[in-house]
Parts: sequence; C-alpha cells; structure tokens
Amino acid sequence: MNRESFAAAIRHISTVLTMMLLALALLTGYWQAARSTTLSAREDNPRLVLAEQRVPRGAITDRNGQPLAASQSTPDGYVRYYPEQAAAPVVGYYSLRHGLGGAEAAFDDELRGTAGRTRSEAWVDSLLHRVPAGRSVRLTLDLSVQRAADAALGDRTGAVVVLSVPEGQVIALASHPTYDPATLDEDWERLRSDPASPLVNRATQGAYQPGATFQTLVLADVLSQGGVYLTSTVQANAPVQLGGATLSCAVTPLTSMLSAAYAAGCPAPFATLADRLDVGSLTASIQRWELDTALNGFELPTHKTAWSPGALTTTEALRELVLGQSQLSVSPLQMATVIGTVVNGGRALAAPHLTFRSVSVSPALAPLPPEVASALQAALPVNGDIAGQTALAVSGKSRLAWFMGFAPASSPRWAIVVLIENGDAATSHAVAASVRTELTP
Repeated sequence: MNRESFAAAIRHISTVLTMMLLALALLTGYWQAARSTTLSAREDNPRLVLAEQRVPRGAITDRNGQPLAASQSTPDGYVRYYPEQAAAPVVGYYSLRHGLGGAEAAFDDELRGTAGRTRSEAWVDSLLHRVPAGRSVRLTLDLSVQRAADAALGDRTGAVVVLSVPEGQVIALASHPTYDPATLDEDWERLRSDPASPLVNRATQGAYQPGATFQTLVLADVLSQGGVYLTSTVQANAPVQLGGATLSCAVTPLTSMLSAAYAAGCPAPFATLADRLDVGSLTASIQRWELDTALNGFELPTHKTAWSPGALTTTEALRELVLGQSQLSVSPLQMATVIGTVVNGGRALAAPHLTFRSVSVSPALAPLPPEVASALQAALPVNGDIAGQTALAVSGKSRLAWFMGFAPASSPRWAIVVLIENGDAATSHAVAASVRTELTP
C-alpha cells in the first residue's frame, strides 16, 4: 500500500470513529437529558429505591402527639414503622413496591420535606446529593377514640365516623375489615384479591343505601314547608314492600307519633309522605346537603354517588328515594355531616378535615331552618349520654344497620355514625355507645 492509500484509509477510519463518537454522545445526551425523568421514575430503577431509602420521612401523629407512623434508621436506610394498626384506614401505607395510600399519600410532600421547595432549592439539593428532612404531620384523629371504634367493630364489616361539631375535625375514622400496613408488602396479593376489600376505606369510600337515615332529609324538607307535624299520629309498624324486599322499623317505636316513627327508623309513614313531596324541592335538598357529590377538599378519597335528578321520572322512583333505597348511595362520612348539621342548629359544619387547618363555612350555607333542626334533634331518643336514630337499609341480599347520632345528648360536641353490613340496630347502637365512652371534652 502506497503512502496516499494509507492516508486515505486513516482518514476514512477517523471519519467513522468520529461519527460513532458523535452518535454515542447524542444518545447519551438524549437519555441523560430528554429521558432522564422517565428513567428515574421506572419502578425497576435501583437508584430510585436507594434514594427513597435515604429519605427520613416525617412522622404522622394523632392530635395528642401519639405516633401513628414513623421512620426508623437501619443499616440499609430508613424503613417505615406503624405502631397502631387501628389507625390504618386513616394513616394508610408507604411501600417502595406498591406506592402510597391514605394520609401517607395525601401528605406525601410534607412528609418527604419537599413541600414549598423552589426549583432552585431542589436543584441545589440534587447537585449536592442532599436529602430534605421530612416534616411531621399532626392529624385531628384521637387515638384513644380510634382504638375504641376499631375494637367496637371487632370482626364485623362496617365503619365508624366521629366528627367534632361544629369544627368538622375527624376524631375517628374506622373501617373493617382492615389491614396491617407494617406487613403490606407480604400481604399485598392476598389483600388485593380479597372479596371483602380490606384496602377500601368504608368510612369515606363506602357506597351504601341510606335507608331510613334519609328520613332526616325528608322530614327537614316537609317540616320546612309546613303542613306536617312531628306530633301527627301515624301507622308506624306496618311493613313496606319495595321490589322483592320487606322494609320494617329498626326498633319498636315508643308511640304512634311521627317523631317516634322517625326515631325508630320506620318506613311506612315516609312511604305515605312520598305522595306529598315535590320532586324539585327534594332534589334541591339533596344538592344542598351535598349528597350528590364527593366531599369537597377532604384529604382522603371519598365516595361520589351515581345518582342524578334525571332518575326521578316515576312515582315509584320517588318512593324508592324517600325510603333511601334508590340509586342514591352515601358514605358514613357524608351522613356524619348530615347529623352534625342537625345538631349544629341547621348550620353546615366546617368541611370535614384531618389536619389542623382553617376551614371556613359560608354563613349562607344553612341546609335547614334552626327551628326544624331543633325539632329533629329533640325527636331522637336518648340512651345514656348518646342520642340518635337507628335505621335499616337493604342492599341486595345484605341488610345494613345504621346509627346516626350525637353526644353528649344535652350539649352535642360530636356527630357519630356507625354502619354495619349484615348487622342489626342493637349492635350499631352498642358500637356507638362504646365509642362514646372514649370521647371527652
């Protein structure tokens, strides 16, 4: 090979090598810059797992500072510790494999210490490989009341909600069946496939027929319009046939007055009232009580009904709605806002919330007149230091047992709602009474 051929070959090889280096630089730049976010977010990225293990995640405590979730340092990094399984429906879980749930998800930015960070601060932290310190989150939950609610439910399927009146603070939020967030990774497949849905928070996401608890809305509507009185004599004990189901009183009414029928959750008088109700007025009442929408601003996922006013096209559809057996479904948390409003003199509570933040209520938001609210409150029977309505509903082949009440009976400070699937009125009241013993001013 002569000198010219050799030089040409060298130039050719140099050109090829240069093009290959340029291509490699372009590809490296593409993956490091344009696709870096995608790569970092991949679940199989070991650097992501290692980075997460370095985060000293903030603690979650109850209103009195009792720990509900905390991070513990280990040789492999930080691990999450859950000392109170009773609080699982509220606290949720933090898992490198399955993500986050409950308060762990709702307050993730605060717990990670990234809330309020500017882009420049985040860039500096990344450049210096500096991990932000997580901040603690204090919930309105009272651990002693939460434990009482969890214990009172026992092995029953259902939910308990306790709200402060009028602040709307969540004092207890229990749901059964539940799970242990400390063993979530090991139990995940079993929990996910369990037909009892232990990962669903029945207190906030449960979609239940309100049954006789809907009588509060019906009475509020008809009493506001006049012409119907709680002292009216009614035939309370008569069963009501609805489709293939037989509806009856939750307990035996003490008198033949409408007030006693309401207290005992008797359907017959309300089936009769359906003929006197105005569809537009009842629809407006549902919207005023916000039962047709998800709870605005609540930190955890909440239920939203599939019901719409367009469903009230027949007399039978109206009758089903009045009896609480229509497409309108509610969560225990929603019904806690209803009874809380009644004992708050007809004025809406502050929106339910889990942290100590300021929640304002429009003075114009008053679902019912104060004299009607007082009449409904006075109609509910007192047993010990707790008052309320026991009510039943039918959901498919299941019977739902409700208790919707308040305590103390003489000067209400808490709204209490209990829902038990396939239960009875006596049990739902007993659960509420057990929770009441832990409620102190």
